[in-house]
Amino acid sequence: MHHDLNIGSKLEHFEITGRLGIGGAGAVFRARNLNDGKEYALKTLTSETAINEEINKRFVREISVAQKLTHENIVAYDYCGVDENVLYYTMELVPWGSLSDVLTKKKKLPWRDAAECGIDICRGLEYLHQSNIVHRDLKPANIFLSDDGRLKIGDFGLARDLDSVRLTVEGFTVGTAKYLAPEQAMAKNIDGRTDLYALGCLMFEMLTGRPPFISENQGSQALIFRDMMGKHVKQKPPLVSDFVPDCPPRLSSLVDQLLAKSADDRPSSAADVTTTLQSILNSPEKPSLMAGQIAAAEQIPDVSVQEAKSLTSRLVESDAPDRKINKVGILIALAVVIIGVVILAVTQSQK
Repeated sequence: MHHDLNIGSKLEHFEITGRLGIGGAGAVFRARNLNDGKEYALKTLTSETAINEEINKRFVREISVAQKLTHENIVAYDYCGVDENVLYYTMELVPWGSLSDVLTKKKKLPWRDAAECGIDICRGLEYLHQSNIVHRDLKPANIFLSDDGRLKIGDFGLARDLDSVRLTVEGFTVGTAKYLAPEQAMAKNIDGRTDLYALGCLMFEMLTGRPPFISENQGSQALIFRDMMGKHVKQKPPLVSDFVPDCPPRLSSLVDQLLAKSADDRPSSAADVTTTLQSILNSPEKPSLMAGQIAAAEQIPDVSVQEAKSLTSRLVESDAPDRKINKVGILIALAVVIIGVVILAVTQSQK
């Protein structure tokens, strides 16, 4: 019988020390290995979902895929076990949260940070695709920030192992509506370029603060999902450059290419995307700015200062100090104006 886990609960040689997050099917805890004292993330199904056969299959699939993967941009698998009918596995602890947490807080990223994020994600995708695995659920919540400054792909519950027919799910749509490739929406011809489309959606969101497609449907989740599927299949996505005036044209063009309806019109591999993103970072074009956009562009942080910090540090740091400085500057300017007015008034009264 499955039981709920709390701080202090033990599964074999692991002790639960905290809760990291809970989703629709699974829960992730902070856990300590009692044998060596090391800390890990421990994932298991919730008691409500553990009895669902399909969810159990997905969880087993996630474990089977994670066991095969060893790469610096993939969350590392550690151990799998069963204790009192509780199936669980442990993995590398990534304590800085997810890209979803970053975007919830910051809304969008400077284009350089977004490009660096894209490179880390592409390196992980290149490894997955070379291992004949398609993630199928690439989204901000499944991209994690590690202590070593890298982004790491995790959560392989919907991953498709092309080497294992037994683990292949055909004939119905799986994925997350905001990041769903057209061929995924139609449940056919899935390959690595399906993940590249999701990367395009993710890059668009990092750069603009919104996904490329938004549903205006106010109905049920099923209706919204269907509406979003239709947009991914038929509607032309907007351009990043329409929202971000300082974005290099090549970066906007790359995102547009990633969002191509036909997989054949997208970059052929994650490695190609990495090469393009690195080239853009090394030799960015200067976009043509309208007069009203110049002031905004001038507020871009100094690149040399940014590059001195790790990507993770830049993503998790607060923007609050900058805002405080701006507010102080405004208050000082107002005080100077007021003092000037008072002095002028006194001078005129003495005449």
